[in-house]
Amino acid sequence: MLLRIQTLRLTMRPFEPADASRIVYLAGDYDVAKMCGRVPNPYPVAAAYSFFEITERGRASDHEYAFAVAAPIDGLIGSAGVSRVGDRKAATWEIGYWFGMPYWGLGYASKAARALMDWARDQKGANVFLAGHFADNPASGNVLRKLGFVRTGTQDLFSLARRQTSPAERYMWPEGATPVSLADHHGGHAAH
Repeated sequence: MLLRIQTLRLTMRPFEPADASRIVYLAGDYDVAKMCGRVPNPYPVAAAYSFFEITERGRASDHEYAFAVAAPIDGLIGSAGVSRVGDRKAATWEIGYWFGMPYWGLGYASKAARALMDWARDQKGANVFLAGHFADNPASGNVLRKLGFVRTGTQDLFSLARRQTSPAERYMWPEGATPVSLADHHGGHAAH
C-alpha cells in the first residue's frame, strides 16, 4: 500500500522520530491545539512519541492513517489523516487535519485534505467522508465546504487542549450519502 502522497506543493508521509520537536513547536501552540480533539497543551515531546506509536498501531489495524504534511522549504507544517468509521469493511472514513499557525490561510489544508481523500478512495475504497470542526474555527468549515462537504448538524466534542467539551459543526461528503454507523460515531480528529 502506498503511504506517500505527493502534490505540487506538499509531500504527505508517515511520521518519523525526527518530526517530534517540530510537532511540539507547531501543535503545541494553544491556538492550534485547541482546534483539535487529541492534541494536548502543553505538548511535551513524550506526547509526540506516543502519537507516533498510536499512528503505527492505527496503520497496523487498518483503522487510521495519519500523515505528516511537509512543504518543500519549511519541512513539516502539519498533519492530515483518516480513520475508519465502523467495521473493517466500512467505506466511511473521518478526515482530520491541523497546521501550524504560520501556514494558516495559505491553501495547505484544502490541498492536503483533497489529496488525502483521493488517497483514501484509491487505497482504502472510501466513498463517504465525515469531518468536523469546533464552532470557533470557521476557517476549517471553509476548507470543508471548498472540498464539497455539506453541513449535517452540530455535536459537542471533547478537546484535550481545552480540557472540555465544546460545540462543533459536523460535515459529510458527498451530499446525500448514507454513512456507516453515523448514529454511533462521536467524531474524531484523525490527524491527531
